[in-house]
Amino acid sequence: MSKSATMSLRLTHELKEKLGQLARETDRTPSAIAQQGLSEYVDQRLWMLSEIDKSIEDFKEGRTVPHTEAVARIHATIARYEKVDP
Repeated sequence: MSKSATMSLRLTHELKEKLGQLARETDRTPSAIAQQGLSEYVDQRLWMLSEIDKSIEDFKEGRTVPHTEAVARIHATIARYEKVDP
């Protein structure tokens, strides 16, 4: 387990209450719940920013699909999945 650091932050009263409720209902500490949630949020945001950077690079390099082709692909994908029985 990596070393931890202390960080102080402000929460709305409503969020603090929800955090406490979730902690009680899952038998975890509010700190553990907050750390997991913040970790997942930060990881997701960093991934998203990385993907945006890749998309910008693709655009700059001309690796794009015309709008009409993109829409056609989307409609074809939807049509394929509409035919699948759940």
